[in-house]
Amino acid sequence: MKNLILIFFSFILLSCNNDDDVAPVVTPPFVPVVIEPILISKRDITPNVINPQKTVIDTNEEWNALLNQIDNFYQPFGIDFMTLYFSESIIDFNNYTIITVFDQVYNNGGHSVDIMNITEFEDNIKVTVENLQTGNTSNVGTQPYHIVKIPKATKPIVFE
Repeated sequence: MKNLILIFFSFILLSCNNDDDVAPVVTPPFVPVVIEPILISKRDITPNVINPQKTVIDTNEEWNALLNQIDNFYQPFGIDFMTLYFSESIIDFNNYTIITVFDQVYNNGGHSVDIMNITEFEDNIKVTVENLQTGNTSNVGTQPYHIVKIPKATKPIVFE
């Protein structure tokens, strides 16, 4: 009987192990991702049609308000600006986010505003904007703009 009890306790002691040494789960660091935008339109508009701005558009209402503001200026002149200069005007906002940059008004032509880079970081998406052309090519006032779409953004978008 003693042997049976001894075997029983030996079995219990040998069966026990220490599982308290579980390694913590380590998540790899976030690697920034460059987002390739899809061009909607990039050119100049007549000065003072749109206030200078850098905007993120997530709804049809916001998008249509912008398009109507542009159309309301050009339609009386018989110009269908959207058809002529936009690659698309109907956007699926379930899948895409629009980024618009309308630069300041210049008293002469040859200027540009350029969305150079869109990068997703751990906490946000950064849009880098530059003016690549700063010329004096004409005496006509202009206001450059750049409009792109990206896959639906779930993080805040900030402009640099």
